[in-house]
Amino acid sequence: MQLQDGNTLLTLFLLFLLLAAAALVIAWHYGRRWGDLSSRRQYGEALTEDEQTALRRARRNFWIWAGISLVLMALSFFALA
Repeated sequence: MQLQDGNTLLTLFLLFLLLAAAALVIAWHYGRRWGDLSSRRQYGEALTEDEQTALRRARRNFWIWAGISLVLMALSFFALA
């Protein structure tokens, strides 16, 4: 299997694109939790210590998974070059 084979490059492109979409769905999941907790805090509701920890964790996990998605998307387009 050579890397110059067109079918192999297309398969790599689609694989990386599919993985990027999956990472984006995971980031969306964490983003919903982040948005829920931060909007509750913004509208004056006091968050418990566990909820504040969950807020920080959701924010961090969102940015990690969004970054992974971005890197995988870039790799998919570099596979075509």
